[in-house]
Amino acid sequence: MISATILGCGSAGGVPSISRGWGLCDPANPKNRRLRPSILVESETTTLLVDTSPDCREQLLGAGIARLDGVLYTHDHADHLHGIDDLREVNRAMGKPFPVFGSPDVLASIRTRFAYVVGAVEEGQTIYKPMLDFTELQPSFTVGDIEVVSFDQDHGYCRTTGYRFGPLAYSTDVVDLPEESFAALAGIDTWIVGCLTLAPHPTHAHLDKVLEWIKRIKPRQAWLTHMTPSLDYQALKARLPAGVAPAHDGLRISLPG
Repeated sequence: MISATILGCGSAGGVPSISRGWGLCDPANPKNRRLRPSILVESETTTLLVDTSPDCREQLLGAGIARLDGVLYTHDHADHLHGIDDLREVNRAMGKPFPVFGSPDVLASIRTRFAYVVGAVEEGQTIYKPMLDFTELQPSFTVGDIEVVSFDQDHGYCRTTGYRFGPLAYSTDVVDLPEESFAALAGIDTWIVGCLTLAPHPTHAHLDKVLEWIKRIKPRQAWLTHMTPSLDYQALKARLPAGVAPAHDGLRISLPG
């Protein structure tokens, strides 16, 4: 059995955001409060984190996570990467390193922007920094008992990585998908997919485009994530077809193995 937990389903500024506040979102609905985007994927023996948002500490505490078998990065934008230092606390709890997976460009960016996380902690030293084993992405690989397929996504001015975990797929920060990636998504049961706004956007898919993709891929269930303050939970839910719903922070999704 595989499950996923939505740790954050907000866009780069979260909801409420500093510049826009609650926007069109009803502050009385707790499902409108959104941390930056990240998910957990778990089996009975393996726990994977996708992205380390700037809210990573709060997200891991909320989910009760003190052990990880790996971290997978979709890309190196701040809202998906800049909580990387919080992995140090997971290393401390575990007493050992764990792998982080990313494209060559993403791993190179981490090494440049967060150079202090590179290299081992000296023997006898306290764990004063994240202990990470950098692992370059492959088209398919296994972490613990979870099989992972990575696929390419167009983010407008850069590429991102989507992930498939058996019956589950996760696509965020995507405005277009190549045919090979549609093929990688064929037959999924559940898709967590980014939907930034109602209006077209140059770097993120908007609602109508996402619904076209869902109609093509035909998952049993689709959950929308990476939403701005322009998308109120209840208003968005009311306009969605059967089998499609807005995600919310803390949502746990169980899937067949």
